[in-house]
Amino acid sequence: MADSCPPCKKGAPAYMMTFGDMMSLLLCFFVLLLSMSQFVRVKFEKAAGSLKDAFGIQRIQQMNAWPSGSVMVAIEFQQEIVLVKLKEKLEISMANLIDNGEAELVETEQGFLIRFDNDVLFEPGTVTLRGDIKPQFQQLANLLSTMPNLVRVVGHTDDQPPAADGLFKNNWARSAAYAAAIVQFFSTEGGVEPQRLEVRGMGQQLPRVSNETEEGRVKNRRIEILVSRETLPMVVPQSPEGGAAGPPPSVLPDGGGGKP
Repeated sequence: MADSCPPCKKGAPAYMMTFGDMMSLLLCFFVLLLSMSQFVRVKFEKAAGSLKDAFGIQRIQQMNAWPSGSVMVAIEFQQEIVLVKLKEKLEISMANLIDNGEAELVETEQGFLIRFDNDVLFEPGTVTLRGDIKPQFQQLANLLSTMPNLVRVVGHTDDQPPAADGLFKNNWARSAAYAAAIVQFFSTEGGVEPQRLEVRGMGQQLPRVSNETEEGRVKNRRIEILVSRETLPMVVPQSPEGGAAGPPPSVLPDGGGGKP
């Protein structure tokens, strides 16, 4: 008697292709959910430590977890918003100086730069702020006092040496004194936290333009105030025994060291 059953086709049944596609899509879906989730390691360490302590297992709990990628992105985005708002307010309050070419607002990789001509800021031959510029700097200090960002004040000069009977022996000292005067105003009269302020004197080493003309020398004599994207490092509380109760804070950027 002839066999009525048709011969079986080679390979997997047709439905397996649809089933395999569905499994692949489900796998991608759950991987996407996992990648979007925030794994709070601190809470996990607390829970794991509590369970192990309950079972009599001694364990040192590490409570200083690194922030997740999403948290770091959120911080960077927030800093950009802060700097954009600062620029908008300064464009309004400094409109006269900007229109006269005596001040400039510049965005840099490190943050936001406010540039002033020295001749606009100081009395001739001194490091004393002019009376008509103090209200402008008071407004700037009020804005900076509400922000956690680090502020770096850099002084620059032209290539002309100071007068032999003047206050300064060289351009290094003169540029540093100009920057220190601004920082002094910010900290004493402007209410900006002193630990957020940094002074630099660059002398004649970084000219903007050539010093061959008086116009170029005026542009090179300047103060640059950088509002950094970096914020003030966390202050480590001291334990009753006198030692640090936590990990050391981050080292200030571009200072005497790198980040931990």
